[in-house]
Amino acid sequence: MNARSYTRSIEIGALPAKVFHALTGEVDQWWTTSAGDASVVGAKPIFRFGKSYQAMLVKELVPERRVVWECLEQNHANKTLSVHDEWVGTTLVWEIEPTPKASRLTFVHQGLVPQLECYEICEAGWDHYVESLKSYLETGTGDPYQHRGKRGPATVRS
Repeated sequence: MNARSYTRSIEIGALPAKVFHALTGEVDQWWTTSAGDASVVGAKPIFRFGKSYQAMLVKELVPERRVVWECLEQNHANKTLSVHDEWVGTTLVWEIEPTPKASRLTFVHQGLVPQLECYEICEAGWDHYVESLKSYLETGTGDPYQHRGKRGPATVRS
């Protein structure tokens, strides 16, 4: 089995400053509408998905270049899983690079590897939410998880 951590790299039609802001101050527009503040190093935002949640530590913020979070606590409320906290100790790293077309975002969820029981579920989730981020940045409409079982687009705040 491959021990490589989940990695996704995409071109985004938005400038690095806008990508950085979406990763730090607008997480509720593309990942979950129940998102804590991730705009300050040392912050401990919680991201909720119904009964599931992740508590993160914002470890590093380099404007227009890099965002790093560490998962401190997790409850993955999925009845098909026997382990509900596999993200604890993993690190989420977003690298932003300027390109001729705007930005390249490379996301690595270090420690989210195929050997984990939740890998396939989380891989599909990240694939969706990375595309949601891209859509939010390019069109103003993302597809974050909606609390209380509702899903649908979130739009850019004026």
